[in-house]
Amino acid sequence: MQLVELKNGETYNGHLVNCDTWMNIHLREVICTSKDGDRFWRMPECYIRGNTIKYLRVPDELVYGCLG
Repeated sequence: MQLVELKNGETYNGHLVNCDTWMNIHLREVICTSKDGDRFWRMPECYIRGNTIKYLRVPDELVYGCLG
């Protein structure tokens, strides 16, 4: 699962399908959370433009898999 937080405070949690050189991200089986944390949406997939992303949380297995 990939966690993406946008500059507007919303978060998207889903399975990473694709990421291009501009950090545009395609996710599947997504759960979106509002910035105040009181609303949730399920979406089959979504596309997030790279310039709206504040940060990404990369799973440990990806980080340690690249190092070792």
